[in-house]
Order: sequence, then C-alpha cells, then structure tokens
Amino acid sequence: MMMSSRGLWTAAGLAAIVVALGGDGRAWAQLPKCEVPVGAFEFEPALPRTLEALEKGGPVTIVAIGGASTLGRAAPLESQSWPARLAQELSTRFPRAQVKFINRGVSRETAQQMAARLERDALAHKPDLVIWETGTTDAVRGTDVDAFMDVVQNGIARLSAANVEVMLMNPQFSRRSEMVVNFNRYMRILRSVADISDIPLFPRHEIMRYWADRGIFDFAVAGQEQRRELAIRVYACIGRAVADMIGRRGRPDVPAAATPGSKP
Repeated sequence: MMMSSRGLWTAAGLAAIVVALGGDGRAWAQLPKCEVPVGAFEFEPALPRTLEALEKGGPVTIVAIGGASTLGRAAPLESQSWPARLAQELSTRFPRAQVKFINRGVSRETAQQMAARLERDALAHKPDLVIWETGTTDAVRGTDVDAFMDVVQNGIARLSAANVEVMLMNPQFSRRSEMVVNFNRYMRILRSVADISDIPLFPRHEIMRYWADRGIFDFAVAGQEQRRELAIRVYACIGRAVADMIGRRGRPDVPAAATPGSKP
C-alpha cells in the first residue's frame, strides 16, 4: 500500500487496499447497509467535468481539504479514511480512469487556515475536483459567522477561477457535541454559500443523523476499540455516499424553491 504522510492515493495504491481487505474485495461487500435518506442530494448540482473525465477513463485528480475527520484520525490507518474509501469506490466504478486522490486533512483547522493553504495543497496539484470539509473547528471556536461565510465564499471563488469543480461537506453528527456546540449556524452558512455558488454540498451531518436515528450506527459507543471500528465503518459508508454523489448526472428539472434546504 503506497501513501505519503499527507495522503496521496494512486490506482496502484488502491489495489493494495483491496488486497489488505481480503484480496477480491469481499470485505467491501460486508459493509453495513448504510443507505442515505431518499433524496439526500438529489437536488444538488452535478459535477459534470469530473464525471466526464471518470467515464472517459482519463486522469482525474481529486483533493480533499478538511480537518481530522478528512485525515481519518479516528481510524487506525489513513487507508481507512473516507477519502481513501472514496478513491477505492471511484476506481472500482470507473476502472479505466486514472484516479489520483490527495488527502490534505489537517486536524483542528478553521476555514481561514484551510483557505490559506488552498494554493499549496490544492491548486498546485491542478485538481479536477476539490472536496472541502469545513465548519467543525469554527463552530467549536465560535468564529464570527459573517467572517466564516466570507472565507468560504472567497475560497470557492479562487478554486472556481482556476476551473476547478468544488464540493462542500458539512460537519459530522454527534449528539454529545451538539449539546455544547452550535453547529447549525455554520451549516446554514455552508448551505447558503453552496446555493449562491451553485456547487454541491454533501450533507454528511444529515446523513449521519439519519443513520443514528435508525440505529444503523451507535455513535455513543465508549470503548476505544469500538470507536475505532465505528470510525472504520462510518468512513467507508461516507466514501461510498460521496462516490454516489459524484456519479450523479444532475438534479431533476424542478423549480429552485423545491430544493430541500434552500431559502425561499
């Protein structure tokens, strides 16, 4: 398995993951049934250039910018992070594509800190797609919401100006965290910015809440080993769901007012 300390995945490295998981990929088939809610991202904008490149079998570079959950800190190995799982999913679904996946997750960074390294950690790699997971640290630190919105909007504008497609991802769901941290303000900002910028928002928070409410995952497990196992499985499911979203051809032709989560 080949991976740099900062998380660079190639097709060869992904093949090694399958070997590590059981040679023919049987371990992937044993993942829990972690389907997402019906219509979870049905109305999100598509990523046509990235999808076309995948379908044509060309080289595709994807960069993930985010925090500890992007880095995969809760799992024992970086190969078990959701970006690594996503890369494996895409390589399986588009076997002719030359997928290069670069994980640039850094723990406990604000959106401002992530934006400050977009040139070095994202644009320098000339990516087709950047997946930007943000909002958690800003919510914990109580960053001014207007400043948070400006940073995310400006970051998206910089990426889009370089002809890079962008997907936002909102924070993870945790009942314990929500008791002490107001994530809703920052998730509303991400929703608003995504709508204004006409880019997709992967609703990780809502999907994980759905899993928790239906008993698919117990996010309250306490033991260290149990939490590691939970992280491995949740990251795998997130990777699969993001692959589903990337593989979509577009949203239905409906009035914008019918888009879930959008403002009237």
